[in-house]
Amino acid sequence: MRARDTYLVGIASASFFMSYFSRLAWSIVSTYSTLKPTIIEDSMIFSLFFVGYVVVQVPAGIISDRVNPKCVIMISLIGLAASSLVSGIANSIRVEYVASLFMGLSAGWIYPATVKLLTISFRGPELPIAMGYYSIAWPLSIVLAGATLPEICIVFGWRWSYYIIALTSIIIALLYMPISTDNYDNTMHSTFDLRLLRNSDVVVVSLSGFLFFMSYWAITLYAYKYFLTIGLNRYVAGFTYSLLALFGVFSTMIAGYVIRSIGVKGTLSIFEAIYGILTIMLAVVTRELPLMVLAAVMGFIRFIITPANSTAVSKIGREMAGSAAGIANLFWQLSGAVAPVVASFILTRANYQFLWVVMGIVIIISAVIYLLTLKVR
Repeated sequence: MRARDTYLVGIASASFFMSYFSRLAWSIVSTYSTLKPTIIEDSMIFSLFFVGYVVVQVPAGIISDRVNPKCVIMISLIGLAASSLVSGIANSIRVEYVASLFMGLSAGWIYPATVKLLTISFRGPELPIAMGYYSIAWPLSIVLAGATLPEICIVFGWRWSYYIIALTSIIIALLYMPISTDNYDNTMHSTFDLRLLRNSDVVVVSLSGFLFFMSYWAITLYAYKYFLTIGLNRYVAGFTYSLLALFGVFSTMIAGYVIRSIGVKGTLSIFEAIYGILTIMLAVVTRELPLMVLAAVMGFIRFIITPANSTAVSKIGREMAGSAAGIANLFWQLSGAVAPVVASFILTRANYQFLWVVMGIVIIISAVIYLLTLKVR
């Protein structure tokens, strides 16, 4: 990659990173919060973030197709910084509710805008490779959440987690300033094509993705607490949580080559099926070392799937990539609002083992749908 391309992918990935790190933070920070949230309050804070995130997906896609996506991303990051600051100074759960909602409303613009930015900047076989490097942000956000947030909360206090998120978001927004806007004039006259709503691949990627991401968010949002309940200490639990994504940092780097070799459909169906089986295994593997190995393998498999999702929506329609990403991501992130509700329902009536079995089966169903119905190769 040229220096400009590397810089572009780097800051796009950093923006994507912040949109995920900000939503993951509460899953760990809540354990240390002096507000002492209940399971239901935890679920409400998770859900409100995703409600805000989902609401802006289609508008974010449409606007990213019509105006310079650089501006969309910068404004989103500034909003994320402001809402994170409010979350850090909150003195009640009700204020956390409001902050979480506005955090989602701000972060929700980042994915469609960054996908659009990369789609108009890279062509042909370069696109899945760029998407692979861009998607490093997702596993890295989980790794750093598990590795840094417990320590920050213990040493500095839980509020500093959000202060750091706010400051970092502002810094990344400023890094977009040197990027020239001349190359993006061809997006200004795009209009939303209603045929996208009837496109079979958009429907499949949206609905099958919803099933996968619902299960994934249940794992991500509750795994740390599960590790604590089975006897892991806080530091080991944080490390094991990080392993759910650590090797994903490496797998995303090769994901573009995997996708180019076996196609989007093959990547999604094969790797989701494997991930579903591994999720079910969470219910029976409870010893410390085997659990770490399982988490590491899950992280590697999981983050070959992420670039495949992004590549799928980018291939559906290059000119309308922002809108396609917005529609698909609406359903993907709606799963984030549903997952805490479903998970808390299961946990209040059964246990974590049952939750992992149910989520694993749902992921396998998603893989089968991709195999049987997706046309994008």
